[in-house]
Amino acid sequence: MSQSTFSRVGHNTSPIFRSVGLDLYNVLIRSKIHRIPAEPKKAVIERSRWLALSRCTVHIIPALFSIALVALNLKGFYIGRNLQGLIVDDDTTLALLQVAAKVHELLITASTGAILFDILRYELMYGDGVPLGLVGAGFSFTGLSYFWSPNFLCSLRYKARLWKKVFLFVSIFLAGALVLAIAPASAVLIIPQDQIWQAGGSPFYLQGQESDIWPTVLRHDSNRDTPFCQSSASAGSPGNATEYAVCPSGGYKSLASHYSEVNVSTFLDGGTTLPYVADLITSKYFYQITSPRLEVPTQMTLGNIRKEGGSLDSFLVQPHATSIIFQEKLTLDWWYAIHNEPRNIPRNQARYRYYKDLSSTIETQIPRVGVMCTTAQEVPTDTIVEIEFPTLPLKDHISKRTTTKVPKYDPKALPVRFAWTPLDVARYPDVTTGATIAYPGNDSALVVGCSVAAEWLDAEVIHRLPNFKFETGHVHYGSTRVVSVEESWLNVLTPVLKATGPTGEVVASTIESIIWQAGLEQNAPLAEVASAKMAWNTDTFQGGGTRTNFLESIIASVFADGMSRTGSHKAFADTSLPPEQWSLWSYNLADNYNSTLLEGGRALKPPAGEDFTELRVNMTIKGYSYMASGLSHSLSMTVMLFHLVIALAHTIFCVYRGTSSGCWDTIAELLTLAQNSQPCTVPLRNTAAGIKRGRTFSKIAKIRTVGQEASVQRKHVELVYEDDEEDMLHGGLQDDETAFLELHEHRRTLSVAEVQETPHDFYDGEGERATGGIRRDDRSYSSVPAAYDGASMMTLKPMGSQHVQVRSRSSDTIRQSLRDGGWSSAVQAMGLVQEDVKYV
Repeated sequence: MSQSTFSRVGHNTSPIFRSVGLDLYNVLIRSKIHRIPAEPKKAVIERSRWLALSRCTVHIIPALFSIALVALNLKGFYIGRNLQGLIVDDDTTLALLQVAAKVHELLITASTGAILFDILRYELMYGDGVPLGLVGAGFSFTGLSYFWSPNFLCSLRYKARLWKKVFLFVSIFLAGALVLAIAPASAVLIIPQDQIWQAGGSPFYLQGQESDIWPTVLRHDSNRDTPFCQSSASAGSPGNATEYAVCPSGGYKSLASHYSEVNVSTFLDGGTTLPYVADLITSKYFYQITSPRLEVPTQMTLGNIRKEGGSLDSFLVQPHATSIIFQEKLTLDWWYAIHNEPRNIPRNQARYRYYKDLSSTIETQIPRVGVMCTTAQEVPTDTIVEIEFPTLPLKDHISKRTTTKVPKYDPKALPVRFAWTPLDVARYPDVTTGATIAYPGNDSALVVGCSVAAEWLDAEVIHRLPNFKFETGHVHYGSTRVVSVEESWLNVLTPVLKATGPTGEVVASTIESIIWQAGLEQNAPLAEVASAKMAWNTDTFQGGGTRTNFLESIIASVFADGMSRTGSHKAFADTSLPPEQWSLWSYNLADNYNSTLLEGGRALKPPAGEDFTELRVNMTIKGYSYMASGLSHSLSMTVMLFHLVIALAHTIFCVYRGTSSGCWDTIAELLTLAQNSQPCTVPLRNTAAGIKRGRTFSKIAKIRTVGQEASVQRKHVELVYEDDEEDMLHGGLQDDETAFLELHEHRRTLSVAEVQETPHDFYDGEGERATGGIRRDDRSYSSVPAAYDGASMMTLKPMGSQHVQVRSRSSDTIRQSLRDGGWSSAVQAMGLVQEDVKYV
């Protein structure tokens, strides 16, 4: 390659290296290869679309970086419980990602600075000029304090056309705002978040319509429903309803075990506040419910039990059994898919097996059961008596009386007797049923009346692995359906079975057995009813609980568990078979079941020709991932896209314009320009040691060509400042000083003018020194009266290419003439004539 060809290639590629911050390469090439002994002359402005495009390469790297980040976060990428890479330590990896975010920030800052430098350079060379305080804005806009500094705020006073002034200040402000916002935006998009990731799921189908699955009237028909849930227990032959998880009493054994481990003194202790029960009134009250043979998965019952003096009812909620049977099956299928067949699923989904936490959720209806009981009452036995029952909702704060019969003491039964007591709907409109709890004595009994209010609520049910427990998440109280109950269902809820009493084996209902095992009568002298009543109503135990509160929790637990199991037999295709042979109803796998389940598609085929209700299970995992979620990601991507837009617009404008310049975008070059410019003694008078007046920052600076037109080698550019009205009125033109007055006509100004800044001696056509004179751009000269000899020089630049330089002692007169009558008046005031014009 020849030297000239190499020079042309270097000339065309040097703007690329300079724009991306590798100007050192250009310097080394010029000094080592071209061996340039001194600084060569340079073109300030070059007309070449290739060079214009080359100077915009500073936008390419940050733009590609931003596009990749936005695309990655929009599409999403799951990493796992640990950050992947050569470095195993997550802390080190995160630190390196923070470094990458800083590099991205610096690249965008450089790109934004290139745009701002181009705007300032254009205004300095072609436009109305730039105020002194904004000349260095390309270096200072990255500092937040710059925008309340005198450099920026005092520059607002400079005079220019309104739209140009607004454009310049808005450009600088937006550049500063972009640089300020890009640091957190880059960090948000580059550093993966430890967050929840949607990992698939599928719709599933429940047999029947909504009214069948979540009935508002609880009833049991042994012919229509499961016959094995019907109890026919007697003293010698107890039923088996508690052996089947799909029966309303299927949770009896688990409840009995739980209440045998707690008592009236400890039932409010233990546990921690669950974060996902915020909608349930934050409480520590929750426990686990298991089922026989595990036809119904393990669940969590939770809620709030009121304390002494509380006005709210004690309530519990529990997941809907039919829904979670399908939820558990789909969750396990999802788990097997990611662990056993990773080669048959997409690569990104195969990474799901590295999850930190796994949970599945469904939106379904769950039972909410509220219970409130009165204080203990003493009534006679074996006769019709009136007992108080609370009204619900509790805003009424009153109790009403209902007649019932309390049984006498029976040594063949448990000491506690429980009975469901129907309540008049007209008097108790929001109450599902009543309950009477009695401790009979010989002639009187200790009696407590309770009101039960049951309803279906829309709620989210969460299935968490690895504990495999189903929990109620967020509850939606907007839509509730109050439930009524029939005696047939209450009989299968609390069937009769054999129990062990103080006198041996007895027959009792399931709820009587639970109450007896819970030791509700602890420290209450039941033999003396009056004393027992006083102890019941006055004793307060650890945590603020009372016997009444404990009783409310037991009743709510039994009723909520039975209600949640209602209709759960419909989750299975044929319950006439042995339980171990039961199969799910309409669980028909679609094609590509595993991949469809992981993608969140319809993995099960809808039933054909049967009534069904569709629900959906959503799988969520936790771990490091890239995903656009939340306001922070939206704002971050908006910042990135804003930079992309302005970078693209700047590139298109530069290529379309065709002319470009790469000068004065470093502090060294700007200082060199100022050093090689003539001192501006009037507008910048007394500023060598600092600037104290705000008006000085608004002095208008321009870059103009200086030198003799005939001698190209002597032409160069200088940074010049214009006098404003204040300088002319108060500063004046001193001897041997130069002032620049620019005349505007028809909103046009001189773009590049040949300026002579220092006093000169002019010569007439005969070679003799003239006493004064006027010189034009066409190098013509006109003599002036001798009265102006030795005066200061004033440069007048009228409309067009012509500008005139005058020496005059009567500068005030000339200035006044300029203001009053324009250029022709000024010429007359100076006593100039248009004749005898000669070249100099």
